[in-house]
Amino acid sequence: MMQKKTCTIRMIPGNKVKVWETFKVEVELANWLGEITDFKVLLNRYGEAPSIIELMKKEEKNEEYQKYSAELQFDSPVKYFFFFSLKINGEDKAIKINRGNGEPIILNPWEESPYWSVVAYNNFSVPDWAKDKIAYQIFVDRFKQGDGTTLNQRGRNYRIWGEMPNWGKNEKGEYHNNDFFGGNLKGIEEKMDYFKELSVGILYLSPINESLYRYDRYAASNHMSIDPDAGAFEDLKSLHETANQNGIHLILDVAFNHCGSDNEIFQDALHNGQNSRYRDWFIWDEYGNYRYWYGIFRDMPIFNQNNPEFQEYIYGEHGVVATLGQYVDGFRLDVAEELQPFFLEGIRNRANHDKKSLIIGECWQYVPIKILGKGLDCPTNYPFTDGILKFVTKGNSEALKGEISYILDNYPQETIDTMFNSLDTHDIPRAITMLSSAMPYVRDDYRHWEIDRAPTIWHGYNYFATDEFRRFEFEHDKLEQDDYDLAIKRLKVAVILQYFLPGNPCIFYGTEVGLHGFKDPFNRKCYPWGDEDKKLLKFYQEIGKFRSNYTGKESSFEIFEANQNVFSFVRRNKTNSVFVMVNRGESNYHINLPEEFKEEKTHFSLNVDHDYLLPYGGIIILK
Repeated sequence: MMQKKTCTIRMIPGNKVKVWETFKVEVELANWLGEITDFKVLLNRYGEAPSIIELMKKEEKNEEYQKYSAELQFDSPVKYFFFFSLKINGEDKAIKINRGNGEPIILNPWEESPYWSVVAYNNFSVPDWAKDKIAYQIFVDRFKQGDGTTLNQRGRNYRIWGEMPNWGKNEKGEYHNNDFFGGNLKGIEEKMDYFKELSVGILYLSPINESLYRYDRYAASNHMSIDPDAGAFEDLKSLHETANQNGIHLILDVAFNHCGSDNEIFQDALHNGQNSRYRDWFIWDEYGNYRYWYGIFRDMPIFNQNNPEFQEYIYGEHGVVATLGQYVDGFRLDVAEELQPFFLEGIRNRANHDKKSLIIGECWQYVPIKILGKGLDCPTNYPFTDGILKFVTKGNSEALKGEISYILDNYPQETIDTMFNSLDTHDIPRAITMLSSAMPYVRDDYRHWEIDRAPTIWHGYNYFATDEFRRFEFEHDKLEQDDYDLAIKRLKVAVILQYFLPGNPCIFYGTEVGLHGFKDPFNRKCYPWGDEDKKLLKFYQEIGKFRSNYTGKESSFEIFEANQNVFSFVRRNKTNSVFVMVNRGESNYHINLPEEFKEEKTHFSLNVDHDYLLPYGGIIILK
């Protein structure tokens, strides 16, 4: 094994470069190695043979080292892996990464060892207001009714505020989403002071388009109109203006992959067949059956994104994006992983036509590099959600480290600075439930919330017992006091991580006051006005104020300590630095500080006693 100083590798500007930006790799080799010839850098995509081979050129030489370098440019967003081949005194050798210490090592060409990597990404920018913000996700129907609200009588199933949503089958034996509680845009605008007390800078609203039968409005009856129970365009305009006046920006969720089966466009295509101008807006099989979302939801026919007229309808000059974009600062794209790259690009271009907008994609997996900055600015960062939950509940620090490492190594900085980090959303159980003992066992190699992923007690041969599963969720919805208390302790530890990892923390409405529950519809209860957990709310308000004093833009990230109970890290940039340490265990843990933070006084603490983190404790030190 070689000594560290035998070889030094440098990448300029680092392991991420913009497309067409010059990427320079420098290698210093110790003179005592002997004669160096045929020195090359070889780059390949994952699983492929090298597709770029560049000769390393000699630069200056001193008494100890000879420097070599190569300059490259990449014409498309991609991740390359690279190593070096050379002859030393006429013998074939390779330079790769030592698995043990991460340093360069000289090997025989056939010996396996890791490669370095470089990510080329699209050259783009995001709105500056979208960085360093606390976001707040609102399910419009379930947050608040505006004062004096009168619900439109449209044959809907209106419920009393705060009741348990209907989780069973209807009279036709079908599960439905037609419980309406009447939350609206006016109600959101009336709570602007509430958002400011939480230091919220971005409001992210669920869809508000007209949807006759679905309260969640993810299946639009008409994309170009606002559902009367949610409000009207003047209400959206007023909310947007009031929010902006209070330093808050507005993001609107939109679903363009599909619509509702009651949508007039679809009904025309369904009943008029080939005579309908909208027939090719949808996807049909050879028997004339339409394709619908997930192969399960017949009330959600899927659009044909390749149809030019449909494209014009969504992101043309007078389309849906242009119409709604006047009243919001960006969009969250539902099921973005189902939208084609060209379609995402069309949406993003239209949204940015008259002003700089933020485009967030609902993404459950890692986002391909080619999409970032071209179709999406950033994702809903579910990998961080999973990593935090696994650490706080199971002590799996390796899972958290792995998720952080992948994101930081592969995403552009603009994406890292704006991605939404949630602990829960409308599509997974509430964080408080997931952090409690009510949570069923989930395999370590599954996402923490995948309680209904096979195998489970609800799975049989080729079927899933939905009724039994929902009954389990209902019967375990209410937490015993001891279990709730434990979940809140864990939640606070999770929030400290959520608020100070790279990206924007996002609160799912009501979690900050104790809302809990399993999957839809139990995670979508009404906000409990007048029955909030005030102590928990105060914690969110206090950490929000502290977070607002910190800027994490373009910061480095270094894990300081990570084990089964403790996770700590340091972030640094030109403006400030922060040290974060949490203890998810049942024992006290000595606070081990980096040297640069030992004299700093600005801090936020949870369950700290002198130099120790108590169980479920945390400390944040700002420099």
